[in-house]
Amino acid sequence: MRSRLPRSNTGYMAFPLYAVAAFETPRPSGTRVLGVRLAGPGGERWSTVGIGETLGEALAWARDSAPSGTSWLVSGWAELYGD
Repeated sequence: MRSRLPRSNTGYMAFPLYAVAAFETPRPSGTRVLGVRLAGPGGERWSTVGIGETLGEALAWARDSAPSGTSWLVSGWAELYGD
């Protein structure tokens, strides 16, 4: 008599899986990556990423990457990657 339980699908992996740490790749020393919030004089808001060797360079990168035509001010930032 056949069992009414479902048959298991026993199989084998074609290749092994390896656990990899999320930030295993070493970064260049001194590189800062920031999540930056910008505000314009007319109430405009913009979120972007800033990258640089120093905090000032990363914030300048973020301001330069924002849409032109507005005088953007940094309203906040958070370290995404770096010291």
